[in-house]
Parts: sequence; structure tokens; C-alpha cells
Amino acid sequence: MLRKAWRGEERFWKVWWLLGLPLHLAWWAVYLYLWGTGVSPESFLLITIWFWPGMLGLFAACAALYLAWCTAAWRCSGNVDRRMWTYVARVLIGVGLGSFLTECVLILAAPFVSG
Repeated sequence: MLRKAWRGEERFWKVWWLLGLPLHLAWWAVYLYLWGTGVSPESFLLITIWFWPGMLGLFAACAALYLAWCTAAWRCSGNVDRRMWTYVARVLIGVGLGSFLTECVLILAAPFVSG
């Protein structure tokens, strides 16, 4: 399934629901846990990435996983019965990527921006 998804040959629903949903649920579980402990996720990421050895690598691995899913989902978004879902999926992927890249820039640039 992963190879077919990467090549854009898998049915879109499988990539969206069977790969994307668990990925997003895991991410949101971390976010909710951090909010529950009173720490904003952005602050946690900023502190851990810049001050804990190895966390930048973990952040990069998670980012690569998310970007790989976005790529596979984009490639497979045409494999639907109704073309409307291709457009809806691509808009949602684009919005998600925009949000993700904005967060990455803000987190990684924070130590260099004077407040």
C-alpha cells in the first residue's frame, strides 16, 4: 500500500483514512496532552528543539513523515469516483501544509527574533 500510495496509484480513501487519520490522531493526542499539562505545544517544541539534544532530529523525522503523507495524498487525490473530492482534498492538503510550514518557520526562527 505504501509503495502504491507514493506512486499515486492507491485509491485516495485508503491514503486519507488509513494513513492520514492515524498520523493526525497521534499528532493531536500530543497536542491535547501538552495543552492538558498547561504547556502550549509551540512553546514545548521551541524549547525541546533548541535545548534538548536529538529533538531537532525527531522533529525533522516527524516533519518528513507528514510531508511524505501530503505528497502521497496529493498524488492519489485523483483516484476518486467524483472529481469534486480531488479539489476538496487538494485544498485541505494545501491548507494543512501552509499551517505546518508557518509553524515550522515560527518555531525554528524564534531564537533569532528579538522580542
